[in-house]
Amino acid sequence: MTWRFGTIAGTAVLLGGNIFSSAAPAQQRELRNYMKPLPAKSAVVIGSAEATSIAAFPLSCIDHPQAAPEHAGAYLWAFGSKPFIPEGYDKSRAFYGCYDWHSAVNSLWTMAVLTQAYPDLPLAPLMREKLKKHLGKSNLAGELSFFKQAKDFEKPYGYAWLIKLHAEMARWDNADAKVMTADLSPLRDFFSGRLVDYFNELPYATRSGIHQNTAFSMNLVLDATELVPDPPLHDAVVRAAKRMFQNDRHCPTAYEPGGADFLSPCLTEAKLMGRVLGQKAFLPWLDQFLPPTGSEEFKPLTTAVDVKGITSEDLLAGKSHLIGLAWQRAEAMLAIAALLPPTDPRVPIFHRLATINAEQGLASLTQAGYLGSHWLGTFVAMYMKTAAPTDAIPSARSSVPGASHP
Repeated sequence: MTWRFGTIAGTAVLLGGNIFSSAAPAQQRELRNYMKPLPAKSAVVIGSAEATSIAAFPLSCIDHPQAAPEHAGAYLWAFGSKPFIPEGYDKSRAFYGCYDWHSAVNSLWTMAVLTQAYPDLPLAPLMREKLKKHLGKSNLAGELSFFKQAKDFEKPYGYAWLIKLHAEMARWDNADAKVMTADLSPLRDFFSGRLVDYFNELPYATRSGIHQNTAFSMNLVLDATELVPDPPLHDAVVRAAKRMFQNDRHCPTAYEPGGADFLSPCLTEAKLMGRVLGQKAFLPWLDQFLPPTGSEEFKPLTTAVDVKGITSEDLLAGKSHLIGLAWQRAEAMLAIAALLPPTDPRVPIFHRLATINAEQGLASLTQAGYLGSHWLGTFVAMYMKTAAPTDAIPSARSSVPGASHP
């Protein structure tokens, strides 16, 4: 089983047909002229060899305990005369690896995705073993006990990832997965209730390019509620999204990207509103929110981030974020394209730009060391799931660094 990603199946037909027929002649010419200088890109395909390389990212970090925080904190580390990790932490905590709590959660999500899509992958048995180890009953009971007194730790970003992990496990037709899903459910339900209150009470959205971005957490929650219905949580997200974003106009594209962004605020919000408004209301909203695809104002969203010049070790964390940004932009562009009418002239442009960004993400995937490897596999997997059905037929091999090419 493989995932085709980069150019969605059918794009070539759209480009060769009457895709521009719904636009005015002047707009048709403008968009054709905009497409001409864009590099022509074929679909890039992830096969089992490439998936193995991606799976190695979370596997390499999931059992590596997070470093002691600079200040005393309750998760994992205890503080006496010096910081120490209590004995038995691997039986009372689930998400103690991969640099930070939310990265441990989304690393396990990545393993669940890859194991389901590639059940015959050589690393699949090891990924299943790690899932069972971390998502054991006592581990998750310990997490729930901790979070009942943890105040706002990891809310909303980490909460949203946990709910998405639960949904991914719930869709897995596997006996062990059913047990893990049941053991995850109390923590998931606790987070759901707290997120309902959070979104209902949130006075303003955060529109940053990092973890606090409100629209991104909302998208994660909607991903989950599409698989595991949760009407109170779903409705809280929809109400809050409309309340905070429906009147937004002229997204400041010139501000993107920030120096350490791994999210595009403009594209993330556009993806969210396409999901909550419905196509009829979304189209005029999008026209007012994003600049025309051929305009100067749109260019900051299209240029793949080249990180080769970032060489200082002090900047590796920000460099890893910019590598992830290429994947997140690509995923968001494909998601937005899927929310548009098939004959909308922006569809092939978004497809082409998504491929360009994804290729840049591939080229730089390993360039930030552990500061990138502990989480970047997740954003590759998110892109892969949006880009094409899991039964897409491969037609080419990608160039994931370190992958073999049979």
